[in-house]
Amino acid sequence: MNISNQALIHATQIVDGFQHIKSMSALEITPDNMATFHQFLDLLSNEHGSEFANNVLAQPEIQAIKPGIQQLFSQASSLYERHWAQRMVDSDDAKHTLSEEYPYYKHYQRATGMEINAIHSLAESPVNKVLMVGSGALPLTTLALHKDGLQVDNLDINGPDLSLGQQVCDALSPNHQMTFIHNDICAQDNLAQYDVIWLAALVGDETLKEKIISHLFSKMKPGALLVVRTAYNLRTLLYPSIDEQGLAPFQLKLKIQTYADNFHSILIAQKPQ
Repeated sequence: MNISNQALIHATQIVDGFQHIKSMSALEITPDNMATFHQFLDLLSNEHGSEFANNVLAQPEIQAIKPGIQQLFSQASSLYERHWAQRMVDSDDAKHTLSEEYPYYKHYQRATGMEINAIHSLAESPVNKVLMVGSGALPLTTLALHKDGLQVDNLDINGPDLSLGQQVCDALSPNHQMTFIHNDICAQDNLAQYDVIWLAALVGDETLKEKIISHLFSKMKPGALLVVRTAYNLRTLLYPSIDEQGLAPFQLKLKIQTYADNFHSILIAQKPQ
């Protein structure tokens, strides 16, 4: 079977999976629902090569449902984060809940470890203060940055998620001394104080991401680094993606396009000195 026919079959499976999820009576975190979501996410694995993925993405029925998939995934991700955040806040042992019960704990350790190592390698001077944009209800990246010895500020436009995220940090690291800022990143002006700014994958759609990148460039200090979590290939159906051209006038320093474990892909860029 040639790649075009394989892509058409795969596209049909994606459409069917999406319609099945949409037909659910309620978007809730239950074992059955999570099994359905994982089956759907497997269809969008990073392990598919670019030629196959481009053929799938080119199918008209896929382009027609792409906005719906992204909206659904954003809602489901937020719901999932809130579910686990509340479990940690309510737990008698939040650290045990995180390390032994949360399914993606090791994934986050590896993914954030890769980003942190890259930042220390690329920075022209020691990294001290960072901003996590879109820290959310379950700020595991924040906690990894803090554990690395960095001074961390968290920013999110969603007030309840930001508050819940602060409770998670209080439960997991009671003496953290981190700051939590409720604001739109495009309204945040004091960005020259940061050595690195992290931009979460689900912050803004493609159009809004362009506005955010422009604002960050105008306000960040020369030499500061920007970490952008993005997506390639079939994962672009889940995340609003940005490519290296979309980072201009930042200078691209590193591109990590992953093909395993469904990691998000990473772009690291620098505001020129």
